[in-house]
Amino acid sequence: MEKRESEVKDLVEKLQRGELTPEEAKKLLKERGLMGQESWKWRVSYLVFWVAYFILCILPFPLKGQLPRISFPLVVIFGSLVPSVIGIFLTLWATYSHRKKGGLKESGDTIIFHRDGPYGFMRHPGIFCWIIWFIFIPIIISNHFPFTFLSIIGIILAVGYHHYMTYVEEKTNLLKWGNEYGQYMKEVPRFNFIKGLWNLKKRR
Repeated sequence: MEKRESEVKDLVEKLQRGELTPEEAKKLLKERGLMGQESWKWRVSYLVFWVAYFILCILPFPLKGQLPRISFPLVVIFGSLVPSVIGIFLTLWATYSHRKKGGLKESGDTIIFHRDGPYGFMRHPGIFCWIIWFIFIPIIISNHFPFTFLSIIGIILAVGYHHYMTYVEEKTNLLKWGNEYGQYMKEVPRFNFIKGLWNLKKRR
């Protein structure tokens, strides 16, 4: 495996010695191009995605009223609430882990590599939860906002876009933490939490 050196090791050491504040560390990360979620390109692309998804899945414009509507039985609609609620719990857990261990005291970018909480069995629990919501929300509200083939396109768009986000994030993380993160990628799956939990059990 190609040897990758961490590009934030010096910042982490200064942060832990109290020579840097989280705000100063964040500024230096941004100067080094390691703040993917803070870049204007990321913000613009996410805004465009949200608008497209909203139009396809939620906005009840006249065209959707003329398209064949897909109806779901109540058991499917209420059943969709279960993974959505689990997603909320997982997001809160991931956010807490980032704020407690990530070094920047916020839920977005981190400077200190950690594998606490859901990150012990899934590399991207936050993005996984967003995918869950984007899949199931159109089903949950389908009695009020028609679920059509446009909704399916919106869901496919959501899944594809968030998969792309994971590749971008992992590229940044490899720059941040080098081989340490590369090894993490080998041990912990991107989204397959069942495999991740099994691997975690074996490591313990």
